[in-house]
Amino acid sequence: MQTLGALIDILQVINLKMWNAQKNVYKIRHMTKEKFMSTYSNPKKLEQLYEFFKATCDLNIQRANATDDIDEFIVKLVKGIKDGSIDTTKLLQRKHKAY
Repeated sequence: MQTLGALIDILQVINLKMWNAQKNVYKIRHMTKEKFMSTYSNPKKLEQLYEFFKATCDLNIQRANATDDIDEFIVKLVKGIKDGSIDTTKLLQRKHKAY
Protein backbone atom coordinates (compact mmCIF):
# COMPACT_ATOMS: atom_id res chain seq x y z
CA MET A 1 0.00 0.00 0.00
CA GLN A 2 1.39 3.38 -0.96
CA THR A 3 1.54 6.25 1.47
CA LEU A 4 -0.54 9.38 1.10
CA GLY A 5 2.67 11.32 0.45
CA ALA A 6 3.61 8.99 -2.41
CA LEU A 7 0.15 9.36 -3.96
CA ILE A 8 0.37 13.15 -3.71
CA ASP A 9 3.83 13.02 -5.30
CA ILE A 10 2.38 11.07 -8.24
CA LEU A 11 -0.36 13.67 -8.63
CA GLN A 12 2.15 16.53 -8.55
CA VAL A 13 4.32 14.92 -11.26
CA ILE A 14 1.24 14.47 -13.46
CA ASN A 15 0.24 18.10 -12.81
CA LEU A 16 3.69 19.32 -13.91
CA LYS A 17 3.53 17.22 -17.08
CA MET A 18 0.03 18.58 -17.73
CA TRP A 19 1.21 22.15 -17.31
CA ASN A 20 4.03 21.59 -19.81
CA ALA A 21 1.70 19.92 -22.32
CA GLN A 22 -0.89 22.68 -22.02
CA LYS A 23 1.67 25.43 -22.64
CA ASN A 24 1.79 24.32 -26.26
CA VAL A 25 -1.97 24.16 -26.61
CA TYR A 26 -2.59 27.56 -24.98
CA LYS A 27 -0.65 29.29 -27.75
CA ILE A 28 -3.74 28.72 -29.88
CA ARG A 29 -5.85 30.80 -27.52
CA HIS A 30 -4.08 33.95 -28.64
CA MET A 31 -4.31 33.17 -32.37
CA THR A 32 -6.91 34.48 -34.71
CA LYS A 33 -8.82 31.90 -36.70
CA GLU A 34 -6.87 32.91 -39.79
CA LYS A 35 -3.53 32.53 -38.02
CA PHE A 36 -4.59 29.14 -36.70
CA MET A 37 -5.66 27.97 -40.16
CA SER A 38 -2.43 29.12 -41.78
CA THR A 39 -0.25 27.65 -39.02
CA TYR A 40 -1.94 24.26 -38.84
CA SER A 41 -2.78 23.73 -42.51
CA ASN A 42 0.71 22.22 -42.75
CA PRO A 43 0.36 18.42 -42.18
CA LYS A 44 3.45 18.31 -39.94
CA LYS A 45 2.15 21.12 -37.71
CA LEU A 46 -1.29 19.52 -37.63
CA GLU A 47 0.28 16.25 -36.49
CA GLN A 48 2.12 18.13 -33.71
CA LEU A 49 -1.14 19.72 -32.64
CA TYR A 50 -2.77 16.29 -32.51
CA GLU A 51 0.06 14.99 -30.30
CA PHE A 52 -0.26 18.00 -27.96
CA PHE A 53 -4.01 17.46 -27.59
CA LYS A 54 -3.61 13.71 -27.13
CA ALA A 55 -0.93 14.15 -24.46
CA THR A 56 -3.08 16.68 -22.61
CA CYS A 57 -6.13 14.39 -22.69
CA ASP A 58 -4.09 11.38 -21.55
CA LEU A 59 -2.59 13.38 -18.68
CA ASN A 60 -6.03 14.63 -17.68
CA ILE A 61 -7.20 11.02 -17.34
CA GLN A 62 -4.08 10.14 -15.32
CA ARG A 63 -4.72 13.14 -13.08
CA ALA A 64 -8.32 12.08 -12.46
CA ASN A 65 -7.15 8.55 -11.62
CA ALA A 66 -4.49 9.88 -9.23
CA THR A 67 -7.09 12.02 -7.49
CA ASP A 68 -9.37 9.00 -7.17
CA ASP A 69 -6.47 7.00 -5.68
CA ILE A 70 -5.93 9.70 -3.04
CA ASP A 71 -9.65 9.79 -2.22
CA GLU A 72 -9.76 5.99 -1.94
CA PHE A 73 -6.68 5.99 0.31
CA ILE A 74 -8.22 8.55 2.67
CA VAL A 75 -11.54 6.69 2.88
CA LYS A 76 -9.74 3.39 3.65
CA LEU A 77 -7.52 5.16 6.17
CA VAL A 78 -10.43 6.69 8.06
CA LYS A 79 -12.36 3.40 8.06
CA GLY A 80 -9.27 1.48 9.20
CA ILE A 81 -8.54 3.89 12.01
CA LYS A 82 -12.17 3.81 13.16
CA ASP A 83 -12.41 0.02 13.20
CA GLY A 84 -8.86 -0.50 14.52
CA SER A 85 -7.64 -2.51 11.53
CA ILE A 86 -4.89 -0.01 10.68
CA ASP A 87 -1.86 0.35 12.92
CA THR A 88 -1.30 4.10 12.85
CA THR A 89 2.32 3.67 13.96
CA LYS A 90 3.06 2.18 10.53
CA LEU A 91 1.60 5.03 8.50
CA LEU A 92 4.89 6.95 8.28
CA GLN A 93 7.65 5.96 5.91
CA ARG A 94 10.76 7.81 6.94
CA LYS A 95 13.04 8.63 4.03
CA HIS A 96 16.79 8.77 4.12
CA LYS A 97 17.75 12.42 4.10
CA ALA A 98 21.00 13.28 2.35
CA TYR A 99 21.18 16.85 3.58
